[in-house]
Amino acid sequence: MNVSEPEADTEYSRGPSGSEARDRPVARRLSGTSAAVFAGALVAAALLFVAEFLPLFAVRTSARNSVATTVGSGSHHAYALVPIALLVVALAFAWRRSPSRLVAIAMGVLGVAALVIALGRDLPDAQSNGIERSAGTYVTAAASPQTGLYLETAGALVLLIASGAGVLLGPWPNPQVQTISSRRRSAS
Repeated sequence: MNVSEPEADTEYSRGPSGSEARDRPVARRLSGTSAAVFAGALVAAALLFVAEFLPLFAVRTSARNSVATTVGSGSHHAYALVPIALLVVALAFAWRRSPSRLVAIAMGVLGVAALVIALGRDLPDAQSNGIERSAGTYVTAAASPQTGLYLETAGALVLLIASGAGVLLGPWPNPQVQTISSRRRSAS
């Protein structure tokens, strides 16, 4: 009787073959652009979140040379940037797991929403002038922007830059490579 030693089949071996290893999604390190988009989104979320708890603008009157009133960022627009910041964190981790244009575009939409809140809602009030009643007399008053406005604007801009980099420079698969690998699989 002629018996040969059993050999391992390729389908039963421990590691996948070359083409199978490329096609299988595995945990991998982020490329430079993907890491920058991930870090930019997290920084933007932190800026937006912190800005909600800082002063947005201060009002000075002509009667007193000191600050008469300070308005907080969160109370001015009902803490609208907190859910935006939380969604950005969720999208950043979705981007880290599998970068896609849809995730980058969603981050861009949230960046535009944050910018509209900062420049469309908060900036006009932070630069307003008017008349205020103080101690029974009317005096002129002027608002001046504070740290909260600057941080929420910076957070929105960082988020727009990160999402733009994700859309334009993201790690998108090459369609020719996918076609060749799918032809190899169908030929086997």
